[in-house]
Amino acid sequence: MLNVFKLGYVDFHVSDMDAMTTYYEQIAGMTLTETDENGSAYFSTSTDHHNIILTPSQETGIRRFGFQYESEHSTEAVVEHLHSLDIQAEVKQQTSKTVPEVIAFQDPEGYHVELYRTMDMLPANRRGFKPEGIVPNKVGHLSIRVGDAKQQVEFYKKLGFYNTDWIEDYFGFMTCNRDHHVLNFFTSETKGMHHLAMEMRNYQHLIQTLDFLRLNGIHLLWGPSRHGAGHNIACYHYDPEGNLIELFTDGDIYIPELDMFDPRPWHNDFPQKPKVWSTEECLSLWGVDFEKALV
Repeated sequence: MLNVFKLGYVDFHVSDMDAMTTYYEQIAGMTLTETDENGSAYFSTSTDHHNIILTPSQETGIRRFGFQYESEHSTEAVVEHLHSLDIQAEVKQQTSKTVPEVIAFQDPEGYHVELYRTMDMLPANRRGFKPEGIVPNKVGHLSIRVGDAKQQVEFYKKLGFYNTDWIEDYFGFMTCNRDHHVLNFFTSETKGMHHLAMEMRNYQHLIQTLDFLRLNGIHLLWGPSRHGAGHNIACYHYDPEGNLIELFTDGDIYIPELDMFDPRPWHNDFPQKPKVWSTEECLSLWGVDFEKALV
């Protein structure tokens, strides 16, 4: 009925638009594509009209997130399908011409989710990657705090997501494509985003970026090190409003037809299949201590 295949955008409540705009444009190296009549700012990593939205607010933290989908069926038929899965979705016409229509609903934890079929691409003279900044390939994955990770995993399976790994029973990983994960859920007493991850081209790109961050007064919270689940090389820092940002590269590639990950020399298991990891073995395969616990 529908194929959800991409994490398209993340929208933040922002109390200091100047500081956050400077970060996402000059530090993250994204392109500011539009500022709308409400003062929201839209940023692109490369070709999409936007992948990050900053919305002026008295609050901070995540506001909503959107996934791109494809379907041979009409929007109305997709909504009826979601209703049959007990997902109370509705069609919303957008004021933005770049994404004229979304299917909106809340997941079991109350996060606002949108599905969109099309998004305008930037014109050729505005596309591409900037010469300076983090300049990620893409927004890779989103991690959110939830009261019940198992419930969230079961809900997103209805949308066609695969559950690729667990850290014990409190941290579930999910994908809608071949990335190890595009979503994960961290069981927590608090709600909100745990982290947003930006994919780097390779390890050299990551290291050059860390020097760039240092020269711009941004210091790492943790890393770099290689995680267990996903095997991505990762490090973390905060944006100006305290949103945790992961920079990563070299993540596992999932092959859903075989229910395994494309083999890599650093895997302990052959084949490497989705499994339950312990916290100790999962967070850092290189033995890097956390100055502040991530989970």
